[in-house]
Amino acid sequence: MTKLNFLLAATVACAASVNVYAKTSDQASLDSAVRRLHAAMIAANGAELKALTTSTLSYGHSNASVQNQQVYIDTITSGKTHYKRIDLTEPSVTLAGDNAIVRDHFSTTVESDGQQTDVELDQLMVWKKGGNGWKLLARQGFKH
Repeated sequence: MTKLNFLLAATVACAASVNVYAKTSDQASLDSAVRRLHAAMIAANGAELKALTTSTLSYGHSNASVQNQQVYIDTITSGKTHYKRIDLTEPSVTLAGDNAIVRDHFSTTVESDGQQTDVELDQLMVWKKGGNGWKLLARQGFKH
């Protein structure tokens, strides 16, 4: 291996390890925000839901309805929609600066308008990192 190739390989390895460390820290705080959001949905905690979402939230459901932040929070806190459990599997996270794209399988038991239903779908969430941590900017649920 030439000196130039060795130095190039060492530089890439060092840059990768620094980048992994930064992503690990961001990943941990993002994972925490996702867990807190779903716990707040189950608890119908409006203050926490507001703290974890942006004022410009676009929350899309698998039936094609889209809610803004206030309607999303009101639907949950009013009891119109009550989440009994939320399980996430198959997570995939892409960090892009102060943004994150989270894809996963969303499994829930929800009571809506007096009907309890088990729901299985996939979701795409876009999170934005700011001074107060990660906040949900957009979410789209979809069945396939």
